[in-house]
Amino acid sequence: MGFTYAGNLGGAGAPVVRRFQISEDCYVGQLVQTGLVAGTGGHIQIADVATEASDDDQTIIGFISAIADDSRTYVASSSGTAEYGNKSTYTTTQATVAANLGTKLTGGGEVDVTLALPMQTLIRAPIYNAAWGTALTTLTATSASSGGTVVADTANAITDIADDYATVYCRTGANRGQYRIITTSTSTTSQTVTVPFPYGIAIGDTFVVASCVLGKGGLDFPATADCIDGNNDMNAFYDVYYHDINLEESGKEYAVFALTNWYHTHA
Repeated sequence: MGFTYAGNLGGAGAPVVRRFQISEDCYVGQLVQTGLVAGTGGHIQIADVATEASDDDQTIIGFISAIADDSRTYVASSSGTAEYGNKSTYTTTQATVAANLGTKLTGGGEVDVTLALPMQTLIRAPIYNAAWGTALTTLTATSASSGGTVVADTANAITDIADDYATVYCRTGANRGQYRIITTSTSTTSQTVTVPFPYGIAIGDTFVVASCVLGKGGLDFPATADCIDGNNDMNAFYDVYYHDINLEESGKEYAVFALTNWYHTHA
């Protein structure tokens, strides 16, 4: 499953869930935004990847927590490129709408959305490399750094990570378990931190990098809106506040965050 409910900083109350008619095929776990643009007639649509034309981005209101009608279908993942599951099918065919009455309140596809209240609703999401199911690249140091400030792997390139918007974690070696913010991404194969790791980095030590940082950070995700894209240059992103980042196990990396507001992206 993609984005899921992780708690509420506003108190112990239940999450706020609302039912909406869809504007396109939707799956449980996807981030969704308002359906005010594109003219497809529903209340919500799958959230768009943040773009430089941020004025065109619609409001992210939450994530799909359930399919609201009995005619839901299950779709298996496709070659690891997307996380599917329970699906609500969009239709504009009158005969289909009429036939659906009784299993759908309106005859069209409907979903339950857990609303993402700014700075209150905590959301947990898996972190992948640009697409669902693709684990972040493990970096193996090909050169030593006695000062503990440079993670270099000339054999495994990652996207040119944005300075100050990415975290590097040591998986094996003397610094295992330590997280640092990348302050200078000099290339796709060398990452520099200003606050050094406590011990020197040795050849063969392994690390992983993700495009998120504790506290105020940026959120980017693939077009399927079902996971955090942990390998990107953050040329555009949504404002979020990260409460937890866990990069310990390959393929199971995750973060917990809250939206800071509904109306702003950065380019």
